[in-house]
Amino acid sequence: MKNKLLEILPRLKDRKVLVVGDIMLDEHILSKVSRISPEAPVPVADVVSIAYTPGGAGNVATNIQALGGSPYLLGVAGKDSSKERLFQALRERGIDTDNIIVDQGKPTTLKSRIIAHGQHVVRVDTEKRGPLCSRLSCKILEMARDIIDEVGALIISDYGKGVVTYDLARSLITMARERGKVASVDPKGGDYGKYTQATIITPTQREAEMATKTVIVNESDLIKVGWKLLEELKTEFILITKGEEGMFLFEREGRITHIPAVASEVYDVTGAGDTVVSVLTLALAAGAKIKEAAELSNLAGGIVVRKVGTAVATREELEETIRYQSGERVNGKIRSLHEVGAISRKLRSEGKKVVFTNGCFDLLHIGHIRYLQRAKETGDVLIVGINSDSSVTRLKGPGRPIVKQNERVEILSALECVDYVLLFSEDAPHGVIGAIRPDILVKGGDYQADQIVGADLVKSYGGRVLTIDGVKDRSTTFLVKTILEKYNDGNGHKPGSKPDPIKH
Repeated sequence: MKNKLLEILPRLKDRKVLVVGDIMLDEHILSKVSRISPEAPVPVADVVSIAYTPGGAGNVATNIQALGGSPYLLGVAGKDSSKERLFQALRERGIDTDNIIVDQGKPTTLKSRIIAHGQHVVRVDTEKRGPLCSRLSCKILEMARDIIDEVGALIISDYGKGVVTYDLARSLITMARERGKVASVDPKGGDYGKYTQATIITPTQREAEMATKTVIVNESDLIKVGWKLLEELKTEFILITKGEEGMFLFEREGRITHIPAVASEVYDVTGAGDTVVSVLTLALAAGAKIKEAAELSNLAGGIVVRKVGTAVATREELEETIRYQSGERVNGKIRSLHEVGAISRKLRSEGKKVVFTNGCFDLLHIGHIRYLQRAKETGDVLIVGINSDSSVTRLKGPGRPIVKQNERVEILSALECVDYVLLFSEDAPHGVIGAIRPDILVKGGDYQADQIVGADLVKSYGGRVLTIDGVKDRSTTFLVKTILEKYNDGNGHKPGSKPDPIKH
């Protein structure tokens, strides 16, 4: 199975998917709590930082984009400040907002989560439920008709906020199936009739109970519910997710497959269903078989629940997870985020000081070496996070990295001062630092205190943040410039060499 899953990953690139549904803005208010309010017996959350991410159908589109696919996002937002933040968050992730309708009659759905020390304290929702008016519903359907022939699949992301009406869902599914497109549904509510004849529906166990008015006590109950949904809705597949118990896939041919969950510590389940339906649909659009697509979505779900807040799984993380699950590893230093998090907890329980730093480490040079050696000297164990190829390109621009991620990881793991290495795909290691919770966070001396990602979090639990000055005139950029100056006269020729003769 490992080789089949690895073969699917490159095929996900540039696959086009139409996403229609309830678009939301997720606000994550990171805070620290150290006292109880004198006004009432509730904790006082001191705000450390606020982050905005697309939620609902927006998160589905973000997951598709992170895997190299091309999402067409269709939905509704209000005319308010939340809409501006939502559009900015989508554009920052490379997602077009041209197909999002602005409705002055409703606010943009906003979910505000206050998180203290990695745990949810409270969630505050700002929204106005109710079915979308027929005028806007017809407009969405018209826009979908203009797009459907360009894509390989449709995802309906229904959060019960009003966009996915009965008539719109039926029309979208019929339109997709008549054109031979995959039609996936992430459902909500108790009436699944509007999802009839979809390719696949992905309810949680709780959602499946609501749809069938059944209490699932054991596996036998779950199997009856799965078959009932499959038969009544005339779908090809039903995928019921059960959290730590994995997934159950029901196929029209009469097969049931239990896919065990990937063993991991769960930090946050926010948006995990979005990831599952995104990966599942993208894989099916890329020609994967249903079991392969379900396996891949299961691994992706296991990745995002290890992150705090609304998150995505990237191709690099999926590849790393597939290789890890198959027991493949270059050496004992190269680990997954889940492993490193567990290792860090064990080391801290033994009284060891865990040090973390991160960077691109492209074209390793003496400045890198001395920096890492000094970082190791500040504690007992040094963990290094390395940006993936895709995040380096976003940070440094086209042409970077010069050295590919697998080589950069292996090179750093060969250094005596480095104890563990992990690869991460985000531009900044918020989730990595949250999982490792290092005693000491180290960055280069060219960073100001307020520029260091994760500094507030580390300080909130008593950790230290240190900066280490680098070696003057020693950087990857400096090395590249030096090489170009010494070995290229601007025309692609080495100094002193004769140009190639003109060939006719």
